[in-house]
Amino acid sequence: MSSRRKWFFTVLGLLACSCLGMVAINTVRNFVRFGQRAKAAECKSNLKAWYALQRRHYQDTRTYEPVFAKVGFAPERDNRYAYFAGRGPMEVRDQERSEVPDGAVSIGVDTFRFTSLRPLDVEALPPSLKARLGVSGTCPACAITLACVGNTDDDATLDVWVLSTGPLDLHDVDGDPAEPGAPVQLVDDTRG
Repeated sequence: MSSRRKWFFTVLGLLACSCLGMVAINTVRNFVRFGQRAKAAECKSNLKAWYALQRRHYQDTRTYEPVFAKVGFAPERDNRYAYFAGRGPMEVRDQERSEVPDGAVSIGVDTFRFTSLRPLDVEALPPSLKARLGVSGTCPACAITLACVGNTDDDATLDVWVLSTGPLDLHDVDGDPAEPGAPVQLVDDTRG
């Protein structure tokens, strides 16, 4: 075989290997992101459940209620996300059975089940979101906002979602305005 042919097949082989390597890298990256998006489904599902409970409560009382027990909001254990409807008592899930303090307006990450996850409190939230939590305005012309926060990978960035019954002057990760009644991702932990 001539040296030109050898050179051609060597270059062709190297190109094929590098293309396959790129495909493999993208496949692994997409698989990891899929897993992170599947975890975020917990957050979105619980935000929607909380919203439905708040709407039902509002229809009965013409007010919103930040205390989770008063509206029946109790996400199942094994939660990777923490939920915040204001500053105040938090249900800490660091033991097999946790006690819910009176007036709890937040629920922590289940660090008993997910020992690698760190506990999160309201101070972990972006400042622009902390000020908007809970009930705003005077009812019946009021709104309520809930945040859902978790760390879907092992970096310092948190995955931050919000849902409100009223308008928010916040934008999602793509720059679109937050709409009432729809879960909005403010910080995406999968982008990097």
